[in-house]
Amino acid sequence: MQRCLLHTMSSSGHRTPLTRQEKRDRRLAAIISKTVAKAVSEVYENASKSSEGSQVEAPKDSSKTAFSFKQFKACGPKEFTGEDGPTAMFHWSDSIEVTLCQSGCPENLRTLNATGVFQSRALDWWTAERNKRGDDAAYELTWKELKAIMIDEFCPPHERQKLEDEFWNIK
Repeated sequence: MQRCLLHTMSSSGHRTPLTRQEKRDRRLAAIISKTVAKAVSEVYENASKSSEGSQVEAPKDSSKTAFSFKQFKACGPKEFTGEDGPTAMFHWSDSIEVTLCQSGCPENLRTLNATGVFQSRALDWWTAERNKRGDDAAYELTWKELKAIMIDEFCPPHERQKLEDEFWNIK
């Protein structure tokens, strides 16, 4: 097999050395081929062991596998940094709700997808929340619950009061 990696036949029938890229491509193809063959045999083994006396059932909540973050990102969600004040947070929240609807994101994945566009301070805060609650509990928060804890974090009471005062003083 090594000889195959070092030379290739030209159209005139002569052996020509492979380029570095061709060598890498062939090695990668060989590794992938071995890995896939091994994975397929393991899947087949596990399936035949688990199927003895049972039937394969579809996942109970297929919406978890039917929607991907890639679909959500394709709709161009705005990133949220948490650094631009309460008004920016409310604008982001409104914008992301539209994106969640447009992308067809199911209710149970809204928190997971919305927090996937957090950056900077917002990402640091969300990491701390996940550490505090545990990943499963954090991602099981409903969209409404997530917005409520975001308001507590990114719109402190004095900032909310300032916004309310500005609203009432509009002429």
